[in-house]
Amino acid sequence: MTTSTAGTARSTLDQIRLLKAKQPTTGRVLSAYLDTSPLRTDKQAYLIAFHDGCKTVRADLDAREQAAFEQAVRQAERTLAGTTLAGHAGLAVFASGTDDYTFAVPLPRRVTDEVAWGERPLVGPLDEVLVECQRVAVALFDKERARILSIFFGEIEEKRTIVDDVPGKQATGGWFALAQSRYARHHEDHVLRHAKRTIRELTALHQERPFDRLLLGGPVEATALLRQHLPRPMLARLAGTISVELFASDAVVLRAALAAADQIERREEQAAVEELLDAATTTHAALGLRHTLEALYERRIHRLFVADSFGGTGGECPACGRVVPGPERCPLCGTPTQALGDLRERIVDLTEHQGAHVEFVSGPAATLLTAHDGIGAWTHR
Repeated sequence: MTTSTAGTARSTLDQIRLLKAKQPTTGRVLSAYLDTSPLRTDKQAYLIAFHDGCKTVRADLDAREQAAFEQAVRQAERTLAGTTLAGHAGLAVFASGTDDYTFAVPLPRRVTDEVAWGERPLVGPLDEVLVECQRVAVALFDKERARILSIFFGEIEEKRTIVDDVPGKQATGGWFALAQSRYARHHEDHVLRHAKRTIRELTALHQERPFDRLLLGGPVEATALLRQHLPRPMLARLAGTISVELFASDAVVLRAALAAADQIERREEQAAVEELLDAATTTHAALGLRHTLEALYERRIHRLFVADSFGGTGGECPACGRVVPGPERCPLCGTPTQALGDLRERIVDLTEHQGAHVEFVSGPAATLLTAHDGIGAWTHR
């Protein structure tokens, strides 16, 4: 027997698409990104961060926009009060002050607290999370039952359950039924068919919702059998195991899978940044803000690394389009540059426009990049 159910992650992605497509009727939008990780949620630090951000925006606000801004703030506060934060490390809220334009998007990872007020929603940080987010498949397997889950954007988007009637190892009907050795082979044949059926479901899931990582869970003997028969495409995505009971709740499985995937991702990020730092003296690497911006202007970047702590100020030349660190004149033509409101977002936009890959890193990888302004890239010569 095989059963399948769809989750809610797709509706979250639909909400993001609607956010990007819909025009606010008031012409202005309040955007707020908040770190809602457990410690900050317990102490409601995210609410303090929201009000502090609003205070900063309010200080520079034109008097003609004051009423519209305060209306949007009140709407965002109502949205925050009605949003369940459990299981989400970050939250993005968008409000224009009217009932037809309010969005609360739970995020699968922590974000830097930020509040902005503008003509369009600030979607750069949201796009960063989407780019970084990978789909994970979990297969919990024993010799009679299997649970397959697809996880994306921090939520379970689909579940499949497989139940097979596998006879026990020991014959119970006496020697008139089957010789004991033959009965054992009969049992093993059923288990193998169950494993192959599970693999077929995994393959079908990958065709429908391509996943980047596969995690296995269950009794050691059973998962070893499943691993032994995984085809090469599945083996290439096998990232590790999780210690979860087959009958654990969806919430328990989700937490274990997200924690395992995060640990794996942090290790891979650290290895990638270490490799970049080892190549610092070659012509294939650019480290630090100034060298990275130079490579970006020359269109030589093919993989950019940005630490989650990356900040700084910058400007863009209105004459030649060069982005420079700080408020300085363009080093090429001497034209005074125009200040950039968000240097990181502008760098990411230009990099992606050139067809290069952007990777946002945190943890140990971000710490390694800190000594180089929090940014670096692999480059073409």
